[in-house]
Amino acid sequence: MEILSIDEIEKKKLLSKYSPIYLLAKKLSLKYLIKEDGIFTGPAVGLAPIVERITSNFPINHVLDLCCGTGALAKIALLNGVKKVTCLDVNIKIAKENLAKFKGKVNFIESDVLKFKIESFYDLIILDAPLELIRKLIKNFIPSLKNFCNIFLIWHGSVEEEEWNNWVRDKLRKIFKKVTEISCYGEEMSCCSSTKKGIEWLEKLFKSWV
Repeated sequence: MEILSIDEIEKKKLLSKYSPIYLLAKKLSLKYLIKEDGIFTGPAVGLAPIVERITSNFPINHVLDLCCGTGALAKIALLNGVKKVTCLDVNIKIAKENLAKFKGKVNFIESDVLKFKIESFYDLIILDAPLELIRKLIKNFIPSLKNFCNIFLIWHGSVEEEEWNNWVRDKLRKIFKKVTEISCYGEEMSCCSSTKKGIEWLEKLFKSWV
């Protein structure tokens, strides 16, 4: 994994200034991005407008950002007034750098997501995990989240992978009472809930979603 500064990325022209990741990074004033196996990773840009919409329309007090990466999604939540965010990743160095101005509002946990034991309740849990982990997470981790959040938001791939996305949603429907499909910027996400409040929020959110 490489941690590259935005200044270095711009100087060496490592990203097009019109690429979605670069535009999001600039909008959020991120200082660093992550590069793995020659590819800039995360956040899934399709998650950004969903997190923005949820945190700006509902009284979201505590967010858990799993596989937080750069901390970009956590920063969207914080900029929208969320009082507390917990960020988890196997390497939280870059998230700490990008969220340095929010001291006191962010709790950092350095851990493999599969080894994390959830104990607190969150208004919103975001999971932007590597694609290759999703099958294992659905089997061994995601069921434990059901009673610990109002909304669970997960990215699970490209819109082109229709069979895969249907498989993921079938599994999620066996865990949560409500699963809402959403596509954004060519990516597939699902918003899930099993609480009365969360279901009400999702119904209101997607009734007006454009």
